[in-house]
Amino acid sequence: MEAIIFMFCFALHNIEEALWGVEWKTKTMPNSRIKPNQKTFNFALLGVTILGYLAAGLHLLYPDNIYFEYAFIGGVGFLLFNAVMPHLIMTIVYKKLCPGVLTGCFLIIPFHIIILNNAVNRGLEIIEIILSTIIVAVILLTIFLIAVLIKKVSKSNVS
Repeated sequence: MEAIIFMFCFALHNIEEALWGVEWKTKTMPNSRIKPNQKTFNFALLGVTILGYLAAGLHLLYPDNIYFEYAFIGGVGFLLFNAVMPHLIMTIVYKKLCPGVLTGCFLIIPFHIIILNNAVNRGLEIIEIILSTIIVAVILLTIFLIAVLIKKVSKSNVS
């Protein structure tokens, strides 16, 4: 059931970001070095969502597999962290509702805290949750950086 709740929260959160994220960033941070593109942003959201669903689905199908548990819990921890940083913090800093903060505050934070608490009650150590979250974050950041490099290389080859 936790994996289904995770997927539901993840999907709604990414829909919220896809609908308003690029426009919000363009209007709120016009001098930002990173200029978002709606198609690229949606593609990245889709990729991250697929990976999250993969981890949740494998955990749902193989609940006794510790590696799938770590991948799932890492995804839960990553999304919980993501709800706070950047969404909640950017809303406070810019005094403007950042896309992702509503689903972050009302779905992700409460449900993901419960999911992580249940993991601890099942015997997972806090350090395992933290390490799983860091590993998932590093993997997602690496994928993001590779995508940025591919985009830069493809742009330079076109010129």
